[in-house]
Parts: sequence; structure tokens; C-alpha cells
Amino acid sequence: MIDENRRIQSVERAMAILEDIAAAGGVARLADLSARLDLNKSTLHGLLNTLSALGYVTRRGTHYALGLRLRDISQPLADADEQLREVFTPALLRIARLSGETSYLAVPCGTREYLYIDAIEGCNNLRIASPRGRREGLTTSAIGKIFLANEPGLVRSLRRANLLPAKLEQELHTIREQGYALDLEEAEVGLHCLAIPLRRQGCVIAALGVAAPAKRLSKPALKALAIAFNQD
Repeated sequence: MIDENRRIQSVERAMAILEDIAAAGGVARLADLSARLDLNKSTLHGLLNTLSALGYVTRRGTHYALGLRLRDISQPLADADEQLREVFTPALLRIARLSGETSYLAVPCGTREYLYIDAIEGCNNLRIASPRGRREGLTTSAIGKIFLANEPGLVRSLRRANLLPAKLEQELHTIREQGYALDLEEAEVGLHCLAIPLRRQGCVIAALGVAAPAKRLSKPALKALAIAFNQD
């Protein structure tokens, strides 16, 4: 089990730097990084110097860019994502066809978030934009509920860190039994979501999600969609 209370600040800061540079398009100035990450320039410079020495960051004059070493260590992840897409694309296409709404394929990402790795936009005029590549919180969405309901270690980690609402923990047993999770305007007012687990060798390794305006996709419609998908 991962202990949320034993996180190392310097590692978190180094990862935050890499993520911020990536979000900025791969290149960022020291001053901009300092402002966005709320780190003083001396601390930031030390972290950047270490990352540069290791090849994870490259200095370009007054700017810092992502280093090529990241490409080497990330290639196995890219290959794994591609394998997941190949395996689960038929399921993603099927839920999109059944719902006519924007549909997602997501995987766990740490103890607090999950990551969208693929999406198909809905055919309605009021469709939800594709979130491909975005991360969301495990405790604030239907997809997150699926991962929590099927991974006791995640639940224990979040419980020990006081990050798991009691109401949500009580809901997880029902989600395991029924085989799907709902988000009825919990994450966003006016938005309803459905999530369904995807398994390999008996383990939940990904999840499908469907989202639409609450007026168009009611609670009964979400349940009917889940049943239809699981019976198809």
C-alpha cells in the first residue's frame, strides 16, 4: 500500500517542474516557472540544475526545455498505452455507439488521479469536448469511483490520509456489485456521467466513461445504458 503521508517534497517539486514545462509546450523561463510553481528562484535553480545534469531538462539560454532522457524512459509507457487502446478500442466504440455521447477510455494515475488516454466525441450539437491527456481526481468522478471500488489499496491509502469521503466509501460496495458507477452532477453542475470497468485477467486496469448534459442523459437512461453495454 502506498502511504500518502510519506511523500518527499523535493521529488514532488522536481516532477512538478517537468509537468509545468510540458504544459507550457516543452520550454519555459525560470521566472515563469518560479511564479507558476510558487518556488523561489534559488530552490528552483538547484532543482533544474540537477534535472539538467541527469538529462531530464536542457538549458537553452534563459529557457529550460524537456530533455531527451524523458523520451527513453517514457517509451515503455507509450507502448503500454497503445496496447490498451488496441485492446479496448472496440469497447470504446461500442459505448459511443450505444450512447451517442462523448465517451472516454481512462487508466489509473497515482493514488489521487486517473488519466484519459483516448476519447470519442459525441454526435450531438451540445457535446462534451474530448479530455484526452487530461487528469482528474479519483474521488470526484464516476471513473474514479470505478478504480476505487476495485482497488482496496487505493481506498486504504486515501482513508489513511483522510482524503476519502465517508459517503463515497459507503457507495463503493454498491458499485462493485452493480458493475458501473454514476456521477449525477457531483463533479459539475448540469453534467451526468457513467463509468464501466474494463478488465484483463480478472483485474480492472481501465475504465470507460460517458458524459452528457443531465437533461439529455437522465439517471434511468444511464442505468439502461450500463445494462445494455454489459449485455451486448
